[in-house]
Amino acid sequence: MESVGQLRRSLEVVSSVKQYTLVASLPKNSTSLAVQAVEGGADALLLNIDGDEGSSPNHFGSYDLHDAYINDVISTVSIPCGIFIGGAKLLTEDYWERIMSSAFGFVEMYAHQMPTFVLTDDRVKKLTAISTGYILEQVKQLSGMDGVEAIDVATVPHQARGGPFSVLDYATLGVIANLSTKPILLRTQKKLTQSDIARVMELGVKGLVVDPCILSGTDEAYKDEIASLGPRRGPAEQA
Repeated sequence: MESVGQLRRSLEVVSSVKQYTLVASLPKNSTSLAVQAVEGGADALLLNIDGDEGSSPNHFGSYDLHDAYINDVISTVSIPCGIFIGGAKLLTEDYWERIMSSAFGFVEMYAHQMPTFVLTDDRVKKLTAISTGYILEQVKQLSGMDGVEAIDVATVPHQARGGPFSVLDYATLGVIANLSTKPILLRTQKKLTQSDIARVMELGVKGLVVDPCILSGTDEAYKDEIASLGPRRGPAEQA
């Protein structure tokens, strides 16, 4: 029987076969939604625990409450699975080891919530999310740290989420992309058109993390909503 370490699937942040990487942050730790995300073209999944208002308000509950659902998802799909850990519960080393008993291949946390022992754990890749309020010098320093695989730009304030992607959002992303020495992902906290996505990728962004805040909220529409944010296969499909 394979060990947890052998089951971990590593995230390919910079896709070698697609225009950009598509990571689906699941609205619920649900196997059916995970399967829909895969069918919609997601390259990786993010499961969620310990959500708070500043990180992921749609996800709540500790690992100990969600472990069965998390392990079901990981054992069902064949793409890399990661875990987003919010700030609702203190992440101690003992708690981290319980989380590590699941075979996820990468972890994402906001930098101000990530303990240094997570950053230095070589068992999984680390994505560092940045939020509004970070200064550019901090972002530059984060991007240069050993152990940071990529920066997830999640800088939209809670009250502005779900609106249309703006010129200011584009400008802010461009500054961060020019500043970072590591690959940049954009968390879709605003609604993006295919034209917006094309412009974002021209900045050097390597992928999207699909945030549930821009989705309809219906399970039935999830597959199509994920697919609508993925790379188009040919000119006839460009929106």
